[in-house]
Amino acid sequence: MIRETLSIFKNIFENRKLLLQFSFNDFKSKYAGSALGIVWAFITPLVTVLTYWFVFSQIRQQGANEEYPFIVYLVTGLIPWFFFSDSLLSATNVFREYSYLVKKVVFNVQILPTSKILSNLYTHLFFIIIGFGITSLSGIYPTLQSLQLIYYLFCLIIFLTGVTWLTSSTQPFLPDIMQFINVAMQTIMWTLPILWQPSGWIEKVLKLNPLYYIIQGYRDSFTGGAWFWEHWQYGLYFWGFTIVLLLIGSTVFRRLKPHFSDVL
Repeated sequence: MIRETLSIFKNIFENRKLLLQFSFNDFKSKYAGSALGIVWAFITPLVTVLTYWFVFSQIRQQGANEEYPFIVYLVTGLIPWFFFSDSLLSATNVFREYSYLVKKVVFNVQILPTSKILSNLYTHLFFIIIGFGITSLSGIYPTLQSLQLIYYLFCLIIFLTGVTWLTSSTQPFLPDIMQFINVAMQTIMWTLPILWQPSGWIEKVLKLNPLYYIIQGYRDSFTGGAWFWEHWQYGLYFWGFTIVLLLIGSTVFRRLKPHFSDVL
């Protein structure tokens, strides 16, 4: 299993130029038929952020965390969540979306899930800049801890890679998985420290979700919170979970890949 996983990563790296070109073309093609083009990639999340901010700031005049305003707490949690949810949904359906490429023997289909992650990364990097702008306007300026975003972004991409290998390879055989993911995403969002701050035993249970580690890590990076090594025990749990997920995802992917063209 380990050898299979490493071989996929090696294959993706060897085709990095094709991967980057394909991901950028995919990013542009999403909004090719609209008047505003790729502007829509930024408008939709911004409207969502403003809506959540208005509603929940009215419900709670005091922020979810007294250390900083609610808008800071909200945005620093939504930024990684948007990237995760958009990447998962688009990558899960990637083989059906590009079925004409999957049926070509010469095309390397292994890069397709990763191309969707990179396609959403362009928007994500823009919102990271917006996040620093919002925190700075709130009096919270970038610090050395801000460099941790590189680490937590890497964590998120690797975690997404394992998840999307699993979901994208099963989607051609189980089309209903998209509906399941859509429903699950609505529930998962409320189990993360995005719109509220869990505490007590509930927090301990919810931390079993590896995304909790990433969301909290992004917030620490934006607000100058704890260094990632201060949560080394939780970090070990995250990487243990992620490595197992990668091994399972790569095994399922390699075993189902020869049959993609038969069902698409």
